[in-house]
Amino acid sequence: MMQIKINSESDLYNPLDPTGMRINDSVYAYLKSFCTEAESRKHKHDKLQVISDGPVNADRLKQAIREAVRKDEAEFDRQIAVNRKKALSCYAVGIVLSILGITLWVLLDQVLLAFISFLGSTAISDGITIQLQMNPDIRRLKKQLEPFNDFEVEVIQNRS
Repeated sequence: MMQIKINSESDLYNPLDPTGMRINDSVYAYLKSFCTEAESRKHKHDKLQVISDGPVNADRLKQAIREAVRKDEAEFDRQIAVNRKKALSCYAVGIVLSILGITLWVLLDQVLLAFISFLGSTAISDGITIQLQMNPDIRRLKKQLEPFNDFEVEVIQNRS
């Protein structure tokens, strides 16, 4: 269970948003802090408990959180697509430079061959790093948002 204490419902939303439906960045960051791998192993986060001095529209809050999660997921998907394109271009440059290095090895001196081979190897290495390290890291961040796909909101009003 995740818990958050507020004074009023307006604390949950960005005060600059004219629709009043955009979750406050600090609230969203706080909620996402419950979705780290270590925290997810310790506790099941299927309920958000809002402790408030006033009434809170639980459905509105749930919708605002889901919208913020959708935006984050879309950004992660966009970054993965960009990284795939970068990796493919790194592979292409690496292969072209490697072929050029082999071709020039027959025609020119060893120093130029070594330099071109180094550039080709570096480009291929960059592509591998993107595919095997960066994209899985982004997918892991995206997976950490899964608790927000199916959660309940419970509002507890403080009685003064």
